[in-house]
Amino acid sequence: MQIRKRFLPRCVQDAVATIFMAGIIPVTFWFEVYVVMPGVHGVDSVLNWIHFVPALFLLYNISANMLATIMCDTSCGTEIISVPTNVAVSSGLGSGSWHLCATCEAVAPPRSWHCNICETCVLKRDHHCVFTGCCIGHRNHRYFIMFVLHLFIATFYASILNNYFIWFVHGEEFRNWTSLVKIVFPLAMLLIDISTTQYYLVIYLINMIGMLFTGVLLVYHGRLILSGSVVHERNSHEYDHGRLNNLIMVLGERWHLVWLSPFLESKLPHNGVNWDLIQKEVAKSK
Repeated sequence: MQIRKRFLPRCVQDAVATIFMAGIIPVTFWFEVYVVMPGVHGVDSVLNWIHFVPALFLLYNISANMLATIMCDTSCGTEIISVPTNVAVSSGLGSGSWHLCATCEAVAPPRSWHCNICETCVLKRDHHCVFTGCCIGHRNHRYFIMFVLHLFIATFYASILNNYFIWFVHGEEFRNWTSLVKIVFPLAMLLIDISTTQYYLVIYLINMIGMLFTGVLLVYHGRLILSGSVVHERNSHEYDHGRLNNLIMVLGERWHLVWLSPFLESKLPHNGVNWDLIQKEVAKSK
């Protein structure tokens, strides 16, 4: 992995979203491990340790994949780009062919876009993620999708425990109209109610929203990956090399093991530059 030289968020929106994500992950872990689990199973229950192991695994993968997404340099500067002699370079803004980036003053390969926030052209650019403050492209796509996957599993797992903890273990405190108002306006209620129960409701609500949000993201980006596309190619199948090959193109040769750790090496089968070759192979197979 090549490390980005400038990895801090470059705009206020990115900074707020990234700091929120970096803060809510350990807070939620603490809440689940030290409040919810003992509340559901009892302080001295051995079940707390059984839950603790997958919780620690999910915390590690969420944090490490988020960090890897941020730190991994996926810009065009990570490759020595040589334009094929039989290819014309376009001066337009499209990324479907070799084109000149007026901002970078360099030739960018197919599927590469310039990001005004990151201030560079990104190899096989998918989108700019505000929660990591960087672009998702050819080299960090794997870390991003694993980050989202583990986030969804963690929030889904937590939502089962949280619903039981909130509505059954502490049902007498929360099953009332006041709690409904507090859920609808959680942050506003913190201004007038700084009790422990209100903080419980805020974390519970963030977890539920996180589960729905990451679930939608996982389905959306999962379908794009399996079709060999990125966000702006969602209606195109120019690079669809078959579901397994498309998956390997993002997750690497050890695609079936990358869920274990972002530090597990999984070599990508493509350099992120010569997509015209893949395009020709796809055209021949049709």
